[in-house]
Amino acid sequence: MIKRDKQKEITKSRIRKSALTLFSVDGYFQTSIAEISTGAHISKGLFYHYYSSKESLFMEIVLEHVELLLNSLPQNNEEDFNDDKLDYFINKVILSSLDKDKTHWKILILLLSQQILYETAFSYLTKSNTFIEYERMLCRFFKEKGYENPDIEVKLFTSSLMGICIQYITNPSDMPIKKIMNQFTSNIITKRIKP
Repeated sequence: MIKRDKQKEITKSRIRKSALTLFSVDGYFQTSIAEISTGAHISKGLFYHYYSSKESLFMEIVLEHVELLLNSLPQNNEEDFNDDKLDYFINKVILSSLDKDKTHWKILILLLSQQILYETAFSYLTKSNTFIEYERMLCRFFKEKGYENPDIEVKLFTSSLMGICIQYITNPSDMPIKKIMNQFTSNIITKRIKP
């Protein structure tokens, strides 16, 4: 059984790799399931054993990358998310992921720049338990720091962080990413809220 599970994961990995390669060259909409299957060295029928559609494959790729980052955050309500954990999340987890998987992130960002793919991915992501807990945890964090509208601060934080990451992935030579991330973190940690 373990051998079968391992083989299944290897095959799914080949499918995802084939899809990302083809999406980056031909685009999402121009890439067919038959081409993805050929690139993964499997039959089209076997593709459907693993994924119900090209969209479900794309969503798994997006969720896999995003949830990998978010899973580094505290996983339960009992554990506080504090300034140190925010600093670690931004300056260690996110930076190392961007540097380690730069090609994958670049492809995902290019794909997500297409409005229909972004909307589809975002609707899946916002239903993810990991993403829901991420937003709750950040909302508690901003509320405890005294922000008047913590839910808005979460949106601002996420949007700003995504923007920085996009700039870095698409134009790394013009982005002193470590300095920018340190400043971004420092601005949040040291911001004083009026009593």
